[in-house]
Amino acid sequence: MQDIKDNHPLDLSYLINMVGHNPTFMIEVFDTFIDQTPIYLAELDNALSASDWDMVANSVHKIKPTFSYIGRDDIKGFVQGIEHDARNKENVEGIPVRITRLKELLGHVYLQLEEAKKDIQAKL
Repeated sequence: MQDIKDNHPLDLSYLINMVGHNPTFMIEVFDTFIDQTPIYLAELDNALSASDWDMVANSVHKIKPTFSYIGRDDIKGFVQGIEHDARNKENVEGIPVRITRLKELLGHVYLQLEEAKKDIQAKL
């Protein structure tokens, strides 16, 4: 399994290049990420409990691009690996452990996003 650091810093350069230096919109992107990922995770849990590997792949596929916006390509790559294995029905016995790790990583990302929001708001 790929070793990903929990507190790998966010790299917001992609987001800034995409939207310009628009603090309000950046905060909206963070809030959307924080609001939407639990919905995707619930869908993922349902698919996993049914051993529906196609749905597992589709669920993580929805989460994957959001990591580019916040500069966590390391997690994006990790999720891509889950998607690949689920879609191809390879190493499926290891997918539940990897999804648990994804949830741990998301917990850290949520904290990082809250900190980034505070930093941005302090500069407004």
